Amino acid sequence: MATGTFAPAIARKSIWQRALGRDWKLGWVLLIPILLVLLGLIAYPFLLSIYLSFTDKMVGKPATFVGLQNYRDVMFGAEFGAVFWKSVINTILYTGVAVTCKAMVGMGMALFLHEEFRGRGLMRALCFLPWAIPSLIVGLSWQWIYNGSEAGLLNQILIDLGLSDTLIQWLGNPHLALWSVTFVDIWAGCPFYGMMFLAGLQSIPRELYEAASIDGANVFQRYRNVTLPGLTGVITITVLLSTIWTANGFNLIYILTGGGPANASMTFPMYTYQVGIAGAQRLGTASAITILFLPFFLILIYILTRHMLAEEV
Repeated sequence: MATGTFAPAIARKSIWQRALGRDWKLGWVLLIPILLVLLGLIAYPFLLSIYLSFTDKMVGKPATFVGLQNYRDVMFGAEFGAVFWKSVINTILYTGVAVTCKAMVGMGMALFLHEEFRGRGLMRALCFLPWAIPSLIVGLSWQWIYNGSEAGLLNQILIDLGLSDTLIQWLGNPHLALWSVTFVDIWAGCPFYGMMFLAGLQSIPRELYEAASIDGANVFQRYRNVTLPGLTGVITITVLLSTIWTANGFNLIYILTGGGPANASMTFPMYTYQVGIAGAQRLGTASAITILFLPFFLILIYILTRHMLAEEV
């Protein structure tokens, strides 16, 4: 009888009422500010970018619908095609090398800082310092270090040590520019990996290492059978997040090289900026560039979201 009485009432509840419980009205009131922010800062710019990618919109001029013309121009056109594919290759190289090196250095940093030794707190603060420095300061500092004249710190050191007798153009050489910027990104980003991995290491029970030692496992075997399995979730989330941030990185490249010389360090965020704002001011074409990279980020976000939801379950 009781079941039959309450069943229709439960069935009549909306999905929002079931999700938010008895306080579903208060829940809606609290959700409205978040929804407005999402609509205003994410949904609207995203939908506008999709719309502009199908127009010939330029700064100060009305937009005219051109269909897929922007996409054809970006991928195969004489004006944009070559630089676009150059930016794709540079973005892949820049992101792949930077993320791999940051993961390796960050893991070594975490393993070192996880050990007990005198002055560990000070060493942790020093190792994590690059992550706390604003990217503008990082870029300007390394611009001075990489200076191709005698005023450059790196050139001074190499000449004083007798390792070089010429001034190396670290940011002006097409063969060195991208890797010079990549090194700066590694230097600034590896503390983030170190902090994440260190937090993961501290959550692994000491008893597992003691049991492995009793079984005769050496240092490498304990790392392979205890440390890595315990850090799988942290490694996955950290690498995926860093991949998205690194591929979208703009500040360091803008300050150090501006995408040059001769597009040698041009990545897709830098190219989007040059096409849409700094150079041709073709907002429609720049929007098409960003949309073309969207599937790559959607895949990463999908993998990251699934992994995080699986961890919660």
